[in-house]
Amino acid sequence: RRLFHTYLTAGISGFYRQKDSYLYADAPVTDPDEWQRDRVGEYRTLKGGVMVSVGSQLERLGTFTVDLIAESDRIVSIENAAELEESNQLRLIRVGTVVDTKNRYPFPTSGTGLALSYEFSLAALGGDVGYNALRLSYESYIALAEAWTLYPRVTVGFGDGAMPLSQQFSLGGQESFMGLREDDSRGRQLLLLNLGVRYRLPFALLFDTYAGVRYDLGTISAVPQEIKSSALRHGLGASLGFDTPVGPAVLALGRSFTVGSDSNGKFVQLGPYQFYFFIGYRL
Repeated sequence: RRLFHTYLTAGISGFYRQKDSYLYADAPVTDPDEWQRDRVGEYRTLKGGVMVSVGSQLERLGTFTVDLIAESDRIVSIENAAELEESNQLRLIRVGTVVDTKNRYPFPTSGTGLALSYEFSLAALGGDVGYNALRLSYESYIALAEAWTLYPRVTVGFGDGAMPLSQQFSLGGQESFMGLREDDSRGRQLLLLNLGVRYRLPFALLFDTYAGVRYDLGTISAVPQEIKSSALRHGLGASLGFDTPVGPAVLALGRSFTVGSDSNGKFVQLGPYQFYFFIGYRL
């Protein structure tokens, strides 16, 4: 809440989050022109704690905050993921800014969004793990014509070698990378570029309807040395979205591929088609 009618804000909150994720691994190669990912396990991430926030409004554009967080994290195996199990007490300091000038949500047609944060966990404050991480997401929406919108997005994440799995970045899913399942891969370094074009149909299928295509390019790794051009993965997808009273409803189909080279020249390996559907606002 605001302090003394100024732009300064302060607050304290408790939180608890639980998420189940599948564990994936590369499938044995049966066709040199294709690749597959097999589901090999499942695990649960549990987070709970207390956060004290102090910040300031950046006029009407966004916020600047400093968060002090005492957090308890656990990862437990649901199926064939015992090697991922861990339990950590974290004492985090996070400094970040969020700027949002988008003209509407969902399906904006103009404006930008920026989320930038730097966090560090201190063992000296009673935490089990000390690590540093930088997170950046920038997106822009550009009206090309009355019904057309271009939207590029850049997402970058860098964490050091001590960053625990519960805090690592994720790659995959309709909003992240077309052709990969949600949480397909986790890692401490993330580089992701998305470029999409959306068209508002001249007729409504019960609700305002949008058709779009998107190209994705990115990689995720456990160590910085694995971030290189040969590790980049590509994704292509198409979507149909509806602006419903309960939030956006989106149907999408995507496929990922990799580009490699050998003595015979360049070659492309295609992944499986992935179908996506979600409805409602993201929490």
